[in-house]
Amino acid sequence: MGVSLIILAQLSLPKIVSFWAGYAQANRDLETPGTTFVVNTTADTVDADVGMAACADLNGKCSLRAAIMQANFTPGADVISLPAGLYQLTRAGSDDADVLGDLDITDNLTIQGAGSGVTIIDGNGSVTGDRVIQIFTSAAQTSLSGLTIRNGKRMQTFDEGGGLYWEGSGSHLTLTNVLIDSNISYYGGGLYLNYSNLGDRVDLNQVVIHANTASASAGGLGVSFGDLAQFQLLNSQVYSNTAYEGGGVYFQGTPSAGLTSVQIENSQVYTNKAGLSAGFENHSGSAAVPVILTGSHFFNNHADFYGGAVGNYGALSILSTRLDGNAALEKGGGIYEYEGGWLNILQTTLSANSAKFGGGLFSELFIHNASKITLTNSTLSGNTTSRDGAGIYAQGGEIKIYNTTIANNKISVPDGTTYNGQGGGVFINIPAILRVENTLLADNSHRYGTQAVVQDDCFGTLDLLGYDLVETTTSCTFSGTTVGLISGQDPKLGVLRFNDGPTQTQALLLGSPAIDAGQGAYCMDANGSAITIDQRGFRRPIGVKCDIGAVEYSPYALYTSLIRK
Repeated sequence: MGVSLIILAQLSLPKIVSFWAGYAQANRDLETPGTTFVVNTTADTVDADVGMAACADLNGKCSLRAAIMQANFTPGADVISLPAGLYQLTRAGSDDADVLGDLDITDNLTIQGAGSGVTIIDGNGSVTGDRVIQIFTSAAQTSLSGLTIRNGKRMQTFDEGGGLYWEGSGSHLTLTNVLIDSNISYYGGGLYLNYSNLGDRVDLNQVVIHANTASASAGGLGVSFGDLAQFQLLNSQVYSNTAYEGGGVYFQGTPSAGLTSVQIENSQVYTNKAGLSAGFENHSGSAAVPVILTGSHFFNNHADFYGGAVGNYGALSILSTRLDGNAALEKGGGIYEYEGGWLNILQTTLSANSAKFGGGLFSELFIHNASKITLTNSTLSGNTTSRDGAGIYAQGGEIKIYNTTIANNKISVPDGTTYNGQGGGVFINIPAILRVENTLLADNSHRYGTQAVVQDDCFGTLDLLGYDLVETTTSCTFSGTTVGLISGQDPKLGVLRFNDGPTQTQALLLGSPAIDAGQGAYCMDANGSAITIDQRGFRRPIGVKCDIGAVEYSPYALYTSLIRK
């Protein structure tokens, strides 16, 4: 359709420019949306003319950069097919127009690689001085699959996302079968997700976040949540990342109630390193809408100070998860709980974690003494310290424990220190409050240098809610009720192992005094509701009463299918 020269003659130059821009956009809007671009070169070249329908550089080839330029210009949800190959970025500098530095996505786009092992986008950050991919607020729907994002570098002060930076605005980002490897930034070495308050959503499935580095926080994955945020990290691995805080994962920003859901599920977080919170540092969530960590495994994470596996400063629920073999040089080998934090642990095992104080769990006291922790149907076993509180060190706050087993935790104090080493099971420091109900503390110990091992299940004042088994009471006093208390008896526990459940437990053996010794037909949780399963997911009770500790006694392996809930 032609444009009248008479109309143009009546317009000033700025209005003519504006007119042509609108005219061009109107014609683009008439084009068929959803164009598919097939990349056919690994060269890092720009599109010769984004106004043309075809993706083509000066040599007539469709590069990845040229395809993204065309997709940004073409309306609709476009698709880029990216075959196997190494796509290394070479254009040094930084802009938001895809000419220099990283790849900038500004419109709805899907990039489909041939697999994360064969389709590799290399940011070449030491040359370009930029990250690999940036996704802008105008890209409402973005999906990346079957590819690797590696070697991005964004190191100006306060820069975020060495591999990928996403900025939401009522947007949805999906990553599937993506490897984010060896990227560097100030925050979010691997990727950084910056939510708006408009209901953003991110789904990460089968994502591997490996060997990324942040000089400040979030070595692997950093997230800043907004209102109505939805986030899932599913079936993924976060490992060998490094930062000062949150070596693997770092969350901040508290979503409001409503459609909000923030969870890490069926994922592994391991061998990450940090000064604080080597595996995961959480500043997000509220008691009404906590961050949920479920069905996952945290292991071999190492912190120089606090929080080997997890440092919680917000609100966090940990469900059916294993935290084992993590270490902090100072506090909280498994979990470090900062004051004011809210933590709920259910059907979870903390084992073989180590620290100076609180090998399994450390609850902090700073000013307000406001930390709230609840453990239900869980096990703390085989954790170690070189000072106090091998299982739990309660410096401050309130800890409530229901149907939990705290056993076989050990303090080993080196020769030449001023500490005697106390509270092999739990160490309670005033003004902390530690309450237990239907809970088993046994086989914990301390040892100074080469001296003999001393049985030591608790140190300080333990507030009993009833029906507990505390094998050795030498170093602790009791408040509350001693109804149903069993002391001075061997609980007859099996070794820590998988007893037909998703987490390791210590089973009650034949003749254990903990069998049928709970408060009644049903033990109760912190809300006064009946606990109808044990840590393994087996029906509770099996006998006339619930058993003390995390595991119901089940004498016959062939009977397990009948006693599952």
